[in-house]
Amino acid sequence: MNEKIELLLIYIHILSALYWVGGNLLFFSFGYSLRKIYKDSSLIPGFRALGRTFRVGSWISVILLTITGIILLIYRWGGLNKTIILKLVLFLILLPLKFLHDFLIAPRAAKEVSPSFYYQTTMVIARLNLFLMLLIIYFSMILVR
Repeated sequence: MNEKIELLLIYIHILSALYWVGGNLLFFSFGYSLRKIYKDSSLIPGFRALGRTFRVGSWISVILLTITGIILLIYRWGGLNKTIILKLVLFLILLPLKFLHDFLIAPRAAKEVSPSFYYQTTMVIARLNLFLMLLIIYFSMILVR
């Protein structure tokens, strides 16, 4: 593979991961604050709108991560090893959880007047997703080390 193309793919892969993980860290830190600390319900509609916008960007990131990941797997790494398999397994666990969170549970939680089942489930899935993402980053560091 051409070195410039490889660097571009790596760049896109890293930026996509930064957007996805960074956005999740933002929601993790501010979502709790809005509900528990500030208790300012006037902020919640804006936070929901931000969530809907982020959902689109995060799915674009997932698509880019998938495409660049497959290309880099084939041309840079030359196939599978234990670390790559572990990353792929974590990613394959993460995808249905993300879908469940983004399209089924979180929209229902947004309609709840007071936090209950769907809100709590959304928080559990979101935290699990973030944990899996951070594990994937950790194994990525091991891979390139």
